Amino acid sequence: MPYIRQTLLGLCIAAAALGIFAQSTEEHKTHHPENAAPPAAAVKNTAAGTMASDKMAAMDQHMKAMQAMHKKMMAAKPQERQALMAEHMKLMQEGMAMMKQMGSQSMNANMAERQQMMEKRMDMMQSMMQMMMDCMPPSAAQ
Repeated sequence: MPYIRQTLLGLCIAAAALGIFAQSTEEHKTHHPENAAPPAAAVKNTAAGTMASDKMAAMDQHMKAMQAMHKKMMAAKPQERQALMAEHMKLMQEGMAMMKQMGSQSMNANMAERQQMMEKRMDMMQSMMQMMMDCMPPSAAQ
């Protein structure tokens, strides 16, 4: 019985001593200022989000360039189309490289960004396939 009494007395003294370490709201605010820099993890996520949005903007711009090329090729005569083919192939290769890069980058993004990247990649693939189909001779496109 005396051992239990001593243990309880020790626990009570320890609990009372812990009260010394408690902070008031004002004390807490002094070591967590409102304008402090965010933690490194938050900065990394923001940087990754900015990089992903930059890549998406670049992809949108590339899609517009591909659509402009498509219109130019559709309006051109057969001889002019052959001259535009090199530029067309260069745009397609750049698009493939961009999609490959975004595919590997999507592993670092959150689910919403990954979904958005996937949709952009699918749109670009569909556009590229349509351009290839439109460039084929009429008999082969059927």
